[in-house]
Amino acid sequence: MPTESTSRPTSAHPLHSPDFYAGDPYPAYRELRDATPVVWNDVTNFWALTKYEDVRFVSGHPLLFSSTHGITIPDPSQPEPVQEGNLIFTDPPRHRQLRKLINAGFTRRQVSLLEPTIRRVVEDIVKGIDPSREYEFAEEIAAPLPTRMIAEMLGAPPEDWEKFRAWSDAAVGTADPDIEMDHLVALGELYEYFTELIQARRSGETAGRADLLSILAAADVDGERLTDADLLNFSFLLLVAGNETTRNLIALGTVALLDHPEQFAMLRSNPTLVTCAVEEMLRFTSPVTHMARKATADIDIRGQKIKAGDTVVMLYGAANRDEEIFGPTAEEFDITRNPNPHIAFGAGEHACLGAQLARLEARVMFEVLLGTYPSIELTGDVTRLRATMVPGVKRMPVRLGANA
Repeated sequence: MPTESTSRPTSAHPLHSPDFYAGDPYPAYRELRDATPVVWNDVTNFWALTKYEDVRFVSGHPLLFSSTHGITIPDPSQPEPVQEGNLIFTDPPRHRQLRKLINAGFTRRQVSLLEPTIRRVVEDIVKGIDPSREYEFAEEIAAPLPTRMIAEMLGAPPEDWEKFRAWSDAAVGTADPDIEMDHLVALGELYEYFTELIQARRSGETAGRADLLSILAAADVDGERLTDADLLNFSFLLLVAGNETTRNLIALGTVALLDHPEQFAMLRSNPTLVTCAVEEMLRFTSPVTHMARKATADIDIRGQKIKAGDTVVMLYGAANRDEEIFGPTAEEFDITRNPNPHIAFGAGEHACLGAQLARLEARVMFEVLLGTYPSIELTGDVTRLRATMVPGVKRMPVRLGANA
C-alpha cells in the first residue's frame, strides 16, 4: 500500500475553469500524469484524476464513489441542479434497475435498425451542401444529425429538431456568453415538451408507434415499469448526452483529420478504416472531458488520502492519453490504432448507454460526407464552447470540395 501523503498536492493549472477545457489542456494533462496524477484543486475543491487505471477504479466502484450529489466539476457560483431519479445521478441498486428497463431501447438490434434512417438523414444533409459557399461545420453539418435522430427516436415531429438543439446548447453552455437562451428557461420548455410526448404515449393516442418513448413506456422487467418521471428524466438525458457528444465527436474528429493531413489522406484512400478512425477520434478528442463522483468513505489513491465527502473528478482526456496504456504514441493521432481501449464513453456501471448509437452516427456521417466531399478546407479559426464538461466546437468555418 502506498504511503499516505501528509498534504494535498495542488495544481497551478485552472482545472476548475471552462477556459482551460476550451483551450488545449493536453500539455497540462501530460505534466500532471508525470508529476501529480492525483491532484487537488483548491479553488472549487476537488481531486482530479489523470491516470487511466485510477479513472477505471473510480468508475468500477459506484458504492465508494457516488453519483447522487452531482457529476460535474464543482462551481459554487452556479450549483449543479441534481435531477433526483435521473439515471446519470443514481447509484446501485436503483441504477441497475433503471438501466435494465432503459436497455430495452438500446439493444444491438434496436440500434442496428436505425442505420437506414441515419443514412437517410446524413444523405439529406450532404445533398444540401453547396460547394461554392462557406459553412459553419459544427452548426450546419455536424449538429443536424444527432438532433434530428433524437427527434426521430422520441417520436417528435421532424421540424422540432431545431428546438432540441437550442435546448441542448442552453443545458451545457451555461458558462458561455454566446448562448442566448437562459438555462432555466430551456429546462422548463423541454420538460413541458417531453411531458406532452409522454402523456400521448400513456393515453394510447400513439398506439402502434415504434419510437423509443413508446418502447420504454411499455418496457417491463420483473413486473416493474418506468414511471412518467423516469421517462421525463431519460428524455432530458438523451437530448443532452445524445446530441452534444455525437455532434462534438463529428466536429472534433474532423478537426483532428485536418490537423493531421497524412491521416486524413489515409482515410480517404482507404474508407474501410472509418470504424477504427472513429474510435481514435473518440480517444484523441474525448468530447466529454470529465465526470465527477463523491467519495463515500476514506480511501487512498496513489498515496493521496481521499476523504469521505471529497469530490473526485475523472479527467477522461488525460486518461485517454496515458502512456502506460497507449504506449509511446499516446499523444499521436493514429486512425489505425488497434487495440484502442479508450474510455471516452466512461466505464463501469455508468458507461454511456448510447455509445453504439454515437459510433454508428459518426461512422455513417464520415462514410457519406467524405465519400461525397473528400476535400475539407478550414477557412478560419476553430472556437470552442465555454464549458467544463462538453467544450464542443462553436465555430468552425469550412469549404467542402468534391476533389481532394
